[in-house]
Amino acid sequence: MIDRHSVTVNGIRLSYEVSGPPDGDPLLLLPALGERAGDWAPVREALDRERRVYAVDLRGHGHSDRPGAYSLELMRDDVIGLLDALGLDRVDLVGHSMGGVVAHLVAQARPWRVVRLVLEDAPAPLPREARPPVRPEGELPYDWEMVLAVRAQLDRPDPAWLAGLGRITAPTLVVAGGPTSHVPREHIGELVRRIPDARLRTLPVGHLVHTAAPRAFASVVTEFLGELPDAETARRWLAEDGITQTGEETWYDADPPAATLTRVDVAEGLGCMAFTDGALDAAGRLRVAMGLMEVLGDHILVIGQIHLAHTGADGPLPAEALWGGYRRRLEAAPECEALLASLWYTWFEDHTTSAEAFTEVLGADRERLVPGAPEPLLRRARRVLENSGPVPWGAKAPTLRAAAGVPGLRHAVFRALLLGYHDVYGGLDPAEALVLLDRLDLPAGTPHAAPLRTVLAAGHRNHRQDPEVWKAATGTAAGTGAGATGRSSGTPPAP
Repeated sequence: MIDRHSVTVNGIRLSYEVSGPPDGDPLLLLPALGERAGDWAPVREALDRERRVYAVDLRGHGHSDRPGAYSLELMRDDVIGLLDALGLDRVDLVGHSMGGVVAHLVAQARPWRVVRLVLEDAPAPLPREARPPVRPEGELPYDWEMVLAVRAQLDRPDPAWLAGLGRITAPTLVVAGGPTSHVPREHIGELVRRIPDARLRTLPVGHLVHTAAPRAFASVVTEFLGELPDAETARRWLAEDGITQTGEETWYDADPPAATLTRVDVAEGLGCMAFTDGALDAAGRLRVAMGLMEVLGDHILVIGQIHLAHTGADGPLPAEALWGGYRRRLEAAPECEALLASLWYTWFEDHTTSAEAFTEVLGADRERLVPGAPEPLLRRARRVLENSGPVPWGAKAPTLRAAAGVPGLRHAVFRALLLGYHDVYGGLDPAEALVLLDRLDLPAGTPHAAPLRTVLAAGHRNHRQDPEVWKAATGTAAGTGAGATGRSSGTPPAP
């Protein structure tokens, strides 16, 4: 059953249709320029079987008001206002064409409110050739002034919108209409390239994908929406304690006495509690804990709890759930800084777990490190190697030798050598490390390469054993130390 409602948002009446089970996860549908909520009819039945679906008439369209003031930013703000009015803290968001632009603007402005994002044949915010639109004859189900205003913005978008795609944290599915669509292929590619966690599916049926191929569209979208991100699992776990995010760095605790919290407050209050939740099995606790790293960052109470659970009285944790979870995240396109910090500080700096962790996250796959290896594996290798400073030489040397033969990993091997020399827990075999360094064929003038070769040739294992050696090699009065090269000073490795 489809019900039509309206709410007043930003001074206008916004109309929407709602269907699906009231307790289903909320899914918001934003139509293309000139289209209305009813234009989602071909896929509504498939989408609202398990979800509470809200299909919106954007301002100037359908049953919503035609106030005369139009812009994509106003439409973005209307959607955010609608979420507030309906009490929807977080939603899945699907947008077609212009509606896709509005959708990614929402996901840029309020990344914590979008669980998953679907962009159906939507243009990237890149300049395009302006073609004056021709007004159709007769009465229109939309305001023609709105068309003129929006088309002008689509032709010359705000450059900040393109840069803002990098702020989107929601896993994103980009559905392209293929060669018969008027949306340029390079626009689709730019969306996929710019959004950190984006994947592409092409259904070659033209611009009106969900109309021309409703079954295929509904299938790929429902499959995508069926993958609940661990970050969302963590957010729902926090919500059970009344804690929801309300801003970039602000959270609201609804439990009396209600209060506004910072990210650090949440981390210190609940960051280490996932493994005390008796309602979850070990795999569920791991999902929450890893999701908390994405949501709350690298607070020590957040990044340390998995290590403590693994080494504690109730450990070890299930190997596939634990190390498989790390490997998958290390291979994903978006980089999770908290996950890398957890590797360095809690696994690699502990001599009782350093070798095990390195072997599980990379070392066991060293025979796969060959030229032409899949990019996800190479991403994992780069990230692990560049954070392997504290790992004992004997545990990582075979992997470094394998990686040195892969052109795309040579800089990461260099970083591993440099950080191993400078880290307080690090230590290299000088002769073996020098052989590796000479194999890398680094570009002339690579920072720190010449002094590293000098100290290794002199037989030195670690900067901290004799800082004067590094000072002499660099010709500086004060040593570079880990402050310029690694995590020991609290600074991340350079890319």
